[in-house]
Parts: sequence; C-alpha cells; structure tokens
Amino acid sequence: MSAPVQPQQPSGHEPVEPLHHSSNSNSNGEQPQNDDDNNHLSERKRTVSGFQDEIDHTFANKWELFLAGEYICPACSLCTWFILGWIFFFIFIAKLGSEGMDIFTFEDAVVTSDTIVQEYYAFLAAVGSVEGCEDDDHDEERTCNADDNCQWSSALEACEDKPTCEEPDPRPRENTLLYDKSAMYVAIIYEATEDGNLFDDDILRHVKDFEDKLLTDVNGAKSKDGPSPWDEDWCAMAYPNSSATEGKCASVASFMNIFAMTDEGMAAVKSQAAAGYTNVGALSCLCSTQAGLCSICQTDGSAKSVADWPEEVRTCLDQYSGVTTTTTTEPSSSGLPMCEDTSRSFTPDVVEAYATSLCLSQPTCQWSAPGAHAFCTSTAFYHATDISSIVTGDAKTAAIEQLCDDTNTMSASMKQNLIGQSSSCSAKKATFAKTIFTAGSPSAQTDPDEGDNFEKDYISASGGWFQKEQELETQVEDASGGKLRVMLFSSATLQSQFISILLVDMILSLGSLFLVWAYMWWTLESCFLATCAMFEIAFSLPVTMSFWTVICGQQILFTQMLCIYMILGIGADDAFILYDAWLQSSYAADGPSHWTGRFAWAYRRSFSAMQVTTATTCGSFLIGACSPLPQVQNFCIFAAIVVFVDWLFCETFFASAIIIHHRYIKNDQDGQCGGPGCCCGLWKLVSKRFREKRAVQLESPSQANNGDGNGNGIEKRWLERFSEGPLFDHLHKFRFAWIIFWFLLALAMVIVAGVTLRTAEETAPIGREGLDTIRGIEIMLEEFAVGDTRYASVIWGLDADEPMKEWGSSHDDDVANFNPATATAVTTPTGQMEVLNLCRATDLGKNSDALRCKTTECLVMGQATAAQCEGNENAWRQYGVYVPDDVMCNSGRYCFMEEFARYWIYHVDGAACTAASTQLTCPSGCSWDADLSVCYTDKTEHDYEGIPATDFINILGSTEYSSYLATRTEVMSNYGFDFDTYNDATMSNFRMNSAKTALALAWVGFNATYPLQNTVEEANDWYDRWDAFHSKYCPTVGGVQTSELYVFMVTQNAMVQAAIMGIGMSLLISFVVLVLVTWNWWVAGLGLLNIVAITCVFMGIIPIMGWSLGENECIFLIAVVGLSVDYTVHLLHVYHHCPHKTRVARAREALAEMGVSVINSALTTLLAAAILFGCGFYFFFQFGAFIFLVIGFSIVMSITLLIPLLTTIGPQNEQGDLPPLRKQCAKVSPESAAAPARESPQIPKE
Repeated sequence: MSAPVQPQQPSGHEPVEPLHHSSNSNSNGEQPQNDDDNNHLSERKRTVSGFQDEIDHTFANKWELFLAGEYICPACSLCTWFILGWIFFFIFIAKLGSEGMDIFTFEDAVVTSDTIVQEYYAFLAAVGSVEGCEDDDHDEERTCNADDNCQWSSALEACEDKPTCEEPDPRPRENTLLYDKSAMYVAIIYEATEDGNLFDDDILRHVKDFEDKLLTDVNGAKSKDGPSPWDEDWCAMAYPNSSATEGKCASVASFMNIFAMTDEGMAAVKSQAAAGYTNVGALSCLCSTQAGLCSICQTDGSAKSVADWPEEVRTCLDQYSGVTTTTTTEPSSSGLPMCEDTSRSFTPDVVEAYATSLCLSQPTCQWSAPGAHAFCTSTAFYHATDISSIVTGDAKTAAIEQLCDDTNTMSASMKQNLIGQSSSCSAKKATFAKTIFTAGSPSAQTDPDEGDNFEKDYISASGGWFQKEQELETQVEDASGGKLRVMLFSSATLQSQFISILLVDMILSLGSLFLVWAYMWWTLESCFLATCAMFEIAFSLPVTMSFWTVICGQQILFTQMLCIYMILGIGADDAFILYDAWLQSSYAADGPSHWTGRFAWAYRRSFSAMQVTTATTCGSFLIGACSPLPQVQNFCIFAAIVVFVDWLFCETFFASAIIIHHRYIKNDQDGQCGGPGCCCGLWKLVSKRFREKRAVQLESPSQANNGDGNGNGIEKRWLERFSEGPLFDHLHKFRFAWIIFWFLLALAMVIVAGVTLRTAEETAPIGREGLDTIRGIEIMLEEFAVGDTRYASVIWGLDADEPMKEWGSSHDDDVANFNPATATAVTTPTGQMEVLNLCRATDLGKNSDALRCKTTECLVMGQATAAQCEGNENAWRQYGVYVPDDVMCNSGRYCFMEEFARYWIYHVDGAACTAASTQLTCPSGCSWDADLSVCYTDKTEHDYEGIPATDFINILGSTEYSSYLATRTEVMSNYGFDFDTYNDATMSNFRMNSAKTALALAWVGFNATYPLQNTVEEANDWYDRWDAFHSKYCPTVGGVQTSELYVFMVTQNAMVQAAIMGIGMSLLISFVVLVLVTWNWWVAGLGLLNIVAITCVFMGIIPIMGWSLGENECIFLIAVVGLSVDYTVHLLHVYHHCPHKTRVARAREALAEMGVSVINSALTTLLAAAILFGCGFYFFFQFGAFIFLVIGFSIVMSITLLIPLLTTIGPQNEQGDLPPLRKQCAKVSPESAAAPARESPQIPKE
C-alpha cells in the first residue's frame, strides 16, 4: 500500500521547517518536517512490518550469510581472510629473505621519459667505472691478482693499482685507520647561536677548550684496556723523514688553526719544520717569523741574487746540500724500485731555480698554521698540545683579514673548508665553522678487524670515546651560556647516531598505531573488534607489498611504506562506517529484527557508502599513474592498491568479526568484561548515573522490538545526539557565516599559493634541526665545500633520440644506447679541432662571455686570468707530459683531445727529436736540455692542426699511445697530481670499439660554477648558457651536453605539470564518481565544491609551512583530493538516499547518521598523525603534518562548510536527478513518486 502523493511545493520555495525536536520525533530523534514525511515514514514502517514475520535468513543472500557464519561454520569466513592475510605476509617475508634489501630502493626517481634525463644517465652508464683495476672486471680477488698492474687490498676488499715503486712499510698510525672500508674521520660543526659570532673571544676560548680536551684525554675516555687518550693511542701520526721511527700527532684541519699563530705557535711550527716535519724540504728555509714580503724577493717581483739572501736562509740551505734526490734503482723484495722520498725533492738547487717564479706572486714567507701557507708550515702542528692560547686583538683581526684575502689561494681554500659560506668578511662574522681529523691505524692496516674493534672497544664502549665526547659537548655548551652549539659526527658513530634517531621514530610510529588501536577500543567498546580493525588496516600494507614485489616485480620506495599512516584514517573510516551501520540497524525503521537480517541491512547500507569512497579515493590516486615522475607514479598506484585491499578486508574480515563478536563475545551488561564501554565497561559504569538522566529511549513498538531482542530500547550514542541536535542547529543557524568564512579563506589561500608557492630549490631537510647529528650534517652540506664540485660534460657517441636503451632496477644497471656515427664526427680533422677549441675556450678566462672564473658569473670554475696554466718545463722536455707548474692553478677542464695533441706533437711529429741521444744529433726544430740530456721538439700543443681520421683512430688504438698515458699517470703522480690523473680519466676519455677500428664514445668535462641550490628558472637559465657555449665552439661536430643539474631542472618542470594535472584530474574523477553513484549532478557539484575548497586551503598551507613544490609535496597535492573526498562522499551519500524530501531534513539526517562515523575516523587519523610530529627524520614529520592538515581540514570543512551548503542550496525532492534514472524508476515502480525505490528495503530473491 502506497502513501498518497502530496502536492509539490512551488519551484524555488522551500517549506518552513522547525529546528527543534518534539515528543513526536521520528526514528532519528527528529521532528517530522511535513505531512509528506509523516505519510512516507508510516508507509515504510508498514512495508517493513510485513517482512519481520518472515524468516530473517530470507533478508540475507548467500554471500552475506557466509560472512555471518551461517554457511560451513561460524568462524570460517573470519579465519579464511585471517589466514589469507598471513599467507600474503609470509610471501612478502620470503621475497625479502631471498632478495634482501634489494627489494627496496632509495634512489631519487627521475623523469625517465625525458631525453635530457636519459642523456645524463646514459652518459653515466656508458662511462661506467674507469678502465683499470677499479672497474667491474676486477671486482673479485682472483681476477684482480691475475692482472699484473693490479693488487688486491684486504683492508678495502677491493682491487687497486699496483704501485710503480715500492713504498717503505707504514709506521704506526702513519696510515689512516679504516672503518667499514673508508677513512675513520671525525667532523665537528660549530654554530654561534642567538645571532652570535664565532670570532668573538669568549666563543673562541670555549672552542679552544673543547678541542684541547677532545684531541687529548677526551675527558678520561677508556678502551677495554683502560684509559686511552686520543693523542697517545689514536691520532694520525706524522714522521720527520722516511727513516724516522718516532713521530708526532699529525696536523688537524681545525677552525682553531686560523687563530693559532701566536709567538708560541710560530716557534712550534719553525722548530717542527727544522726537525723535518715538512713536505717541501729545503723550501722551508725561506720562511721566517716576520710578516710581509718573502725575504728573498724584491718589491718589483724579481728574486734577489742568492748572495743577497739572508744568512739564516743560506745556512739552512747548506744543511740540505748533501741530500740526494735520485730514485733508488735497487729493487726491493717485490722487484720494484724503492720510491723517492718526496719530502726531500726541494733541494737547494731547485729552490734557487724556483725563486724567480715564486717572487712573481709577491708572496709572504711567514710561518703559518697548516693549510694557511703552501710551504711555511708543519705537518705536525697539533694545536691542542703545541699552544696554550690563541691570538686576540689586532693579531686576531689580521688573521681574519688574511683569511678573507681572495688573492691568496691558500687562504681562500682554508676559508672555503673551515668557515661557512654565510660568513661575512666585511662584518668579520662567522656563524658556522668546522674541524675535521682522522684516526691513525696502529697496525698499519694489517689487521682486517682493526676498524670494528676500534668502534666496539673504544668508540662505543661504556665510558668510551663517544660517551665522553657527548659529556664534553654538554659541558662546553653550558659554559658558553648557550651561545655555542657543538655538533659532532664520525664514520664510526654516524650509523649508531642515525639508528638512535630512527629508533625513536619507530617507537613513535608504533605508538601512533597503538594509540589508534586504543581509541578504536574505546570507540567500538570492544578489544576484539579494535584488534580486528587494526588487523584489517595493518595487513593491507604487507598484502600490497607482496603483490607489488612478486606479481608486479617492482621495488618498494621509502615513501610507499608510509602509506600505513594514510590507510589508518581510511581503514578506520571503513570500520566505523560498517560498525555504526550495524548499531543503527538495531533501531532503524526499516531494519530487520534478527541478527542475520540486521547484518544484511548494515552490510548493504555500508557497502554502498564504502564502495563510493573507495572508488573516488582509488580513482584520485590512480590519476597519479599519469604523472611523468616515477616516484609519484609508484606511490599513487601503490596507495590505490592499499586502499582497495583495506576495503576488501573490511568488507570481509571485519564484517565477519562483527558477527563473531555479537554472537560469542559481546556482553550487554554495563561494567562487566566484554560489556559496552571503554575497556571492560569502566567508562559506562562510572557514567551510568549521569547517562541515565540524559538517555533518549526509542518509544515506537516496532523500534523497541528492533532493540536488543528483548523489548529494550537502544540508546543513541552521545555523539549521534550531539551531531543531529546542537551541532546541526548551530550550523543551520549560522550557515551563511560559515559559508562566507570558508570561501574567503579558500580565496585567500589561493592567492597565497599563487604568490609564494614555488618549486623546490633544494632537497628536503634530513630531519629536525633540534637534533645535533642532523643539524650538523645539513650545515656541512650547505655551508662547506664537501663534495660540492659540480661538473658539466659534452659527449659524442650516444643516440640523440633515445640515449637510454634500458633502465635498470638501479642506475648501476642502466644500459646506454650508442650511436657510433655521432662519435665518428670527432675523428675528422674538423671535429678534432672543434673539440680542442671547446676545451681551450676556457682559457679566455673572464671575458665578455664570462667563461671561467670562481663565481657564478661564469660557466667554468677556475682562474679568471685569460691564460693557460703554465706547465712544468722539465716534465715536458723529458717525458712530453704536461704538468701544471702551480698546483693551485685551475684550468677548469678535462680534455682527452689536448692529451692527444700533446702526444702527437712530442712523440709523433717530434719523433726525430726524441730519437736523438746527443746534442750533436739533435736536429733542427728541436732543442737540447743539457741538465736533462734530452732533445725535445720546439713545437707546442698549440701547433696541432688535426690529422686524418684514419691516422687519428690508429694512434688512439695503438699500444704506444696506451704506454704514453701510463707514463703520464706515473709522471703526474710523482709531481703530486694523483687526484688529477683520476679526474682526467673519469671526466674526459674515450672508448674504442672491440676491434679498435672506430671511436665508440668520447667525452670532455668541465668544473661548473652553478650553485648546489637553484630555482627551476635558474636551472633553465644554466641549461641555456651551457647549450650556447657548446653550440658556439662545436658548431658542426654535434654531441650532447649534460649535467646532474638538468635532472633537477626536468624534475622541477615536471613537478608543476604533475601537480596541476594531478589536482585537476583527481577532482574530475571525484565528480564523475559522485555523479555515477548518486546520478545527481547537483549533489555531485556541491561535493566537488567542498573538495575544491579543501584543496585550495591546503595549497595555501604549503608555503605557510615553509614547504616548496618538491616530490613529496607533489604527492601530497595529488593525494589531498583522494584523502579529503571520504567525509564529503559519506555525508552526500546519506543526504541523497535518506527518505526526507527537504534539504534541511536531509542534511540533519546526513549529519546524524554519518557524523559519528566520520568524526571518529578523523580523530583516529589525527591522533596517529600527531604522534609523527615528534619524529626526528623530516619526512616522517612532513608526512604526519600532511595527514594531520588534510584530515583536519577535511573533517572540519565537510561539517562546517558542506552541511551549511546543503541546508542552503542542497537539492530537494528530485532536484538534480539525471533524467535516465527518473525514467527507469518510473518504469519499475508506479508509486515511486511518493516512495522512491531507493528508500524501500528489498528482499533479495534467492
């Protein structure tokens, strides 16, 4: 029997609805709004009453009965999904056990589809390791020792070059102690807090006190054998000569050295140099305690005659006269000649010859601290024991001025390495400073366990070095009154320092899970249900990870692991929706009385609600799969799978758990174990008396029967009563104020985002600044010259259209795509000269094109002077090898073609010269050097004009040229340029094909000036500048220019596109899903409006939080739609499907029915996210802040913006319904005008 059709209200007029309850309230405690509502509800009750006499099993289908335990066995469904979850978990554990940590990846994701990115990583893949003992072919001891040029290092567990001469056995602590195959270093970062200045006398005194103790007894640090002072047992040692057996603690690269040259300090350096603690031999004789011009130099830049040199200098030189400098030819036990003692290489004759070039630079020869002078210093100046005080007053000012002298290369280097970049020379102020030193190897690296024992028995032991150092830090910081912050980390402690931070973060993370579980226990009033809900949530992650790694074959990103905190809110939301529907089935007007019918009613009601939110959330995340950023792609796809798996577990495992709890565990008696209330009913037992006064009992007979099955009414929860009563009344009364407030705030946030939101200039911080380890490392990376050399390269031989053939699981496995045709262009005479011109262009210095200088004005880092670095004449004449005469001269380039030109000029074109053995046979065009007894060509490398391609290829592939390169390496090493030879081989080189008949790959490199931190606009500008440089000097030979900066540039450009596309597409998906589910464009439009407002507010929060648009933030912007849609969809779903006709009644029921679920879900997520605020690592904190802000704004705006919007402009009756649905409904039910089909319960036909 259907209710009579009521007259429709005129369009645009809304019936007046009372906002207060009366005794004739409906099942939700709400006053019926009009006759239509009364008649409609009555009809629904009469319809349902006919079903309640039927067997309730007919209300549930077979799937629902299986979940309810009515098929097979009561717990079969629960156990099935429980076991399934563990099966996936153990599959993942097995995968982890078989592949180890390779299952995870911590590499930064790159835009693999972009050609510029492919060029950079293809270049790295093509170059690989340097051919030789350190390449991949020598990574095993057997293959290493099989190569006559290599030897296996047991300490490094790696292959290394066999020395060309036999070095004497290392003495105690002469070599650096190795820990975990690398040098055992200690780094100390100082920070002047409260806008202080490290140059202040009192702060310098505190630093001096700290280092004096740290470098000596370390506050009484002990090893397993008792007290172990650093300077007696562990400091690296310096020795006065190759035969000495007694040494002294070697110099430390300390901030204190700048202020150490008191009279006492200079006397110590002088006496140590005289004792042999110097690397320059007789050259140290030129030094004195006097400031000003070197005593052997004239003011016009010329050198005095030797006879006019000070007597002290000549007397010192006489002491070195009998020292021989020739390399011993007698072979050692290894068959190699003994190496030359390089400390004696500067003989008096060499010093006299060197004086002329030395005086050109108008040098000072005053005794200086280590690192402050090229030769007037000591290798054993140990300020902790060699001086008792530091300079003050005018002497300190002079020391600072010398440090800030940019014309002094040694001072500039010292400033760059020991004083932070933010220091101000004009204000004579430094905020940051650094000291770094190493430990010496007592066993000379013969004990492979030495490093581990050092860490275990001394560093980490109770009362050991690190514990005492931490105490010393606290003492010094307290003594400074908080003006000084000391941050120390070392290779032996860094891992434990990070683990201690990570351990705290893990405890907090587990604490957040525990807090969620405890809150769910309190809310669900059942430990069993709370535990099952946590199982549903927690196991969605390992199930997804097993699918991701085993089925998809993908590696797991660190960011994907954090999906657990995202799913906490979504999973709790699903659990609350299902459980609240179960509770509401007990007093719903159309709910069956038997528990199987109630379960089916709740399951269907919640299924549709969760299906909508899962579809919208997964759809929003899957939009991220279209992002050009692999990290964003992988996170979003992974998150979508997690959300789907959680929904699946909720609809199966947790649904079964509700029935198990109802049938076998639940106790309805207040205050008893298992009874309603927090834990064991304690909360309700204590509040029972107060609660009885406010209880609202359902009075309808049919509703009473829907209670506990015994005719007892079911009390609504306080949050339900609050939501449909005071909260809704407030929102309806002040609806216009709330709407205006949120839209003004959203508009303001859009403006803030538009003005201040920018792409990231740097990578995200490691962690919170309050942690010394993290703060120290960040200062080290930002302020000091640690690994900050940037490079740009030009490559020939890669395919221009598709440089990368195959991306590996890591960049070590990448495979480049070669195109030899592009390398062939280099072999032509024109190509050879273009490559040479490209390299030599840097010698134009700081010209109109600003090619080379030491600032960002230029492209290449190096000397600004427009000239090539002068070469050592002896090395050229004797070997045909170019060796820079000044070790501090920086050409800024690495060029294989220059080496080829030198070889061709000296050894091929000048072969007649080198063949001559006497002055008489030295032909024309050549010159004879009597001192070296060699004939050499008069031509220079600049006379090279290119040779035919065939000759060029033949020479490159010849053994003679390989021998020349080996000789060059030895000569460079003998002159102290070992590092340069490594750079030359890696930064510029070539690869031949297997037959050595063609050039396969060639590249040249440059030291670049671009800063470590760039905006995307600056990165784009650097790319354009380097591209113009390449095009100008290589107009025809082609090739590609690349740099690591371009990866950042492409990534940042993609960030903006990904964020815009992600937000737009996610919003579109949300709207489409809402339309499809509700088939009502009006409801979907209001939902979209609310989600857009939430997104706008969050976008404005990003710059306010100090965040910029990096990879994490891009993920956040895409995820914000997926996370904020849940509460909106839940409220709209109830609004659209509720039986009322008017907007106010619908909005009230939406808030009454879903308010408790969404609020509890939000509180659960907010609690979990808030715990992450205390984490040390930044991403934990940032992810927690993101979750907290999004969920916080989502729940608040869904209630205080969406509900007022619904009560103001929400659709009434069938407003907004799309026509196809209305026609279909009319065909199904002729009475649908009075009672829409969606409002009447349907009995499934089995």
